Amino acid sequence: MRLRILAWLVVLPEWFAKVAIILAANIGIMILGCIPVGASSLILWRWFPLTLSASLVILIPILVLVGSILYARIDKMGTEQYVINSSQQGDVQNTREQLLIHMARYQLPNELQALVQVGTNVNAADPLGRSALFWTVQKPEMVRLLLQSGAKPDGNALVEAAFWGRLDTIKLLFEATPDDGKTLVAEVGDRALQNATNVRSSGQQDRQQIVQMLVARGAKPILNTNQDNLP
Repeated sequence: MRLRILAWLVVLPEWFAKVAIILAANIGIMILGCIPVGASSLILWRWFPLTLSASLVILIPILVLVGSILYARIDKMGTEQYVINSSQQGDVQNTREQLLIHMARYQLPNELQALVQVGTNVNAADPLGRSALFWTVQKPEMVRLLLQSGAKPDGNALVEAAFWGRLDTIKLLFEATPDDGKTLVAEVGDRALQNATNVRSSGQQDRQQIVQMLVARGAKPILNTNQDNLP
């Protein structure tokens, strides 16, 4: 939730976003903000016992803190921390870029489009080299949005698309290159081909077409796989 809030704050005018994201990224400030909100809401609950009301005022910020800690531990990929670090420094540009990647990872098209519309660099990558395209290979409509906004197909995205058997995404990636994907396949074609023969989420026909497309663009056929994995 905190990152979705940041995603809407960071698309505001930069002078305002700079301050807003620093405040929103600070868990201590968030807790302080929850206290008056929780207290004011209790005014409507006059029939509650005073002791219960006081307990809720204390409980709300505690729940926010515990939830944030648990979410940070669940976020094993570390994408949240990249966003928070940039936000706490008031770095609007980098926060937008890392949020774009994060929104792509969790496949939130509205937030992704809002970030694209304010000119966020769609080719940005996280410290591990993963771009927004990498995270959206299973959502062709989001891939199309990124490509139309200037995203350049990269090897990691192709390998990931091959792994999931996304024939539709691979076609989009190849169409977005000047040489119909030949340079891309020359870079990572063998890895993509290996993944394509172990597809998780496509039928036999899609799998065979992916292998044929990769081989036609220069990937070397894998001779030690089962024959039905080859074109």
